[in-house]
Amino acid sequence: MNYRIAYERAVNVIASGLAMVVQRLPLIKNLTPIFGATGGSHFAAPLAVTFVGTHALSGQSIMLQQTNTIEPTDVVEVELGEAFQWEFKATRYNISSFGIVNDSGIEQLPSGVVAIGPQSGIGTIGGIPEEAGTFTLTITGYRGNNQRSSQTAPFDLTLIVENPVESPFKVFMSDYFSAEELANPAITGPAADPDLDGIDNTMEFVLDLNPLASDSMPGAIGLDSNDPQMLRYEIPLNGFATETTIGFEESTSLEGGWQPALGGVVERTDTMIVLTAPLVGKKFYRLKVIVEE
Repeated sequence: MNYRIAYERAVNVIASGLAMVVQRLPLIKNLTPIFGATGGSHFAAPLAVTFVGTHALSGQSIMLQQTNTIEPTDVVEVELGEAFQWEFKATRYNISSFGIVNDSGIEQLPSGVVAIGPQSGIGTIGGIPEEAGTFTLTITGYRGNNQRSSQTAPFDLTLIVENPVESPFKVFMSDYFSAEELANPAITGPAADPDLDGIDNTMEFVLDLNPLASDSMPGAIGLDSNDPQMLRYEIPLNGFATETTIGFEESTSLEGGWQPALGGVVERTDTMIVLTAPLVGKKFYRLKVIVEE
């Protein structure tokens, strides 16, 4: 019995500051203790010990942490083709190497993403993703270069690569033009007018007109039925142009000097914009739009 106690204490002293993988062995008969006794004893060996070097027993696990942000995150969201960089380091010593596996346990990174370093104990994952999807990367840092020495606790980084969201304007233009034409701003750019009707592509989108057919400016202008001293100008809108900046401008001539129509009231819904303004003097009004590609 004394031999067993001495053996267990020796194991506990050795392992007190180290993490271990433990496995209780079956009963071993006639085991000769290692502390000088020669007689045989019948008892179970306490534990088989394998050290992994993460100091888990002492509560001082060596972890990976992000370094290039105030609020560390284990989820990175980027768009396809968007450059990014994610840096990390170990908490208690510099890592000399690190390994990365995906959620299937395969050592790889998404196409276009690379692992760099570590340099001065800091590792980097980054690049320009070339494939969309959600990727789980399990990162383990190692104190040595052979990835067999003391290691950090594994860290799971989730990389979410999303396809860029096409703007409503681009979606609208893709209904009328080929891929080659869409790549030519002289044809499909916001200020272009391929049908030569005097209405550029931006306005064609906002008014839901055909950019390949000659159209006239839609809308109606006249006296307000509720107040004959007020002008009412209403224009129908494309229901998909809700994020577009739309407003009215006024001028006393058609030669310039356009200013926001501050003297009137503008009401906008998803399908219509209406200007109500007092009938004072001579004024010209026009619709102004700003669209993001």
